[in-house]
Amino acid sequence: MFTNHDDLPHPVPPMAYLRYKENWFFIFIDAASSVFGLAHFNYEPGFDRGRVSCNLIVQGQLIKYANQFSFPHDFAYSPHIGDDKLQVTFVEPYAHMDLSLIHPDVSIELAFRGAAPPFDFEAYEAANPEKPRAQEIINFATNQEFHHQQQAMTIAGSVTLREGNRKIALNGLGYRDHSRGMRADNLLQAHLWTFLYFPSAVFAVMSVTGRFRPGTTAMGGYMHDAGGMRSLGDIEIVRHGERTDKLPRTIEFNVADVYGQFHSVVADVDNRLGHVPLVAEASGAGGFGYTVVENFCPVLHRETGETGYALVEIGFSTPTGK
Repeated sequence: MFTNHDDLPHPVPPMAYLRYKENWFFIFIDAASSVFGLAHFNYEPGFDRGRVSCNLIVQGQLIKYANQFSFPHDFAYSPHIGDDKLQVTFVEPYAHMDLSLIHPDVSIELAFRGAAPPFDFEAYEAANPEKPRAQEIINFATNQEFHHQQQAMTIAGSVTLREGNRKIALNGLGYRDHSRGMRADNLLQAHLWTFLYFPSAVFAVMSVTGRFRPGTTAMGGYMHDAGGMRSLGDIEIVRHGERTDKLPRTIEFNVADVYGQFHSVVADVDNRLGHVPLVAEASGAGGFGYTVVENFCPVLHRETGETGYALVEIGFSTPTGK
């Protein structure tokens, strides 16, 4: 069940002093204004650190912000996450969050508002008990709890470029991701995470492959439309072609919900509207690094003919420093 405080930072459990983190993503897409971006908030009490970043493209200009600081003493149930430059305020749980950024090149003021109910990926696991669980791969088979929620949202606000004091009004698509539990991204072999946002439907799909079970890939996902929120059942991800940067040209998501209704969605990575890097996790011992590319892509829902937008996050293991 959802409580009115479950959307806020949580008390740190004893197992946090292993490899625990609580993590938020806030993604914003305004194709009409050519503004695309994401903000990442990552808290690791066992390492006494919080790490935040915001990477965005404003009409072709790449802007990046990142900071690391000590784990805050007032973390549990705080209505704010972030630092003195990048911050999210939880105004109303699951309904309204405000994001702000103060940067030498840009300032951002955005209101995120719920456009669909939140989805908890435990519902996918309950609907697909015979399939590998992402939890087992993400938390490297420690059998610890892992909680993962997502929600489609809208955004409204503005981005102001310092040069020329040019203010750009934003009204577009928003999305957020919130997870907590045992996790070591640098121990993954590869992953793909996406939300596919259309006027009449939203899909979310992820796949995860770990270093310790390289022959096993766990998947998960949901869809929401006029029929309501429901888990996906069968998921097939097909990559077509290869760009010079080794990313696929297109990615086809063939999915069926738990009732067997089939959908095919294609993300056009080759004609992406922009992309930004993400440093998901500080490199650890053992020479394990992990590269993440965030691709803002046009998407097509074949069954309805609708077009929309997606963030297609592609991650893969790399030697540290590469």
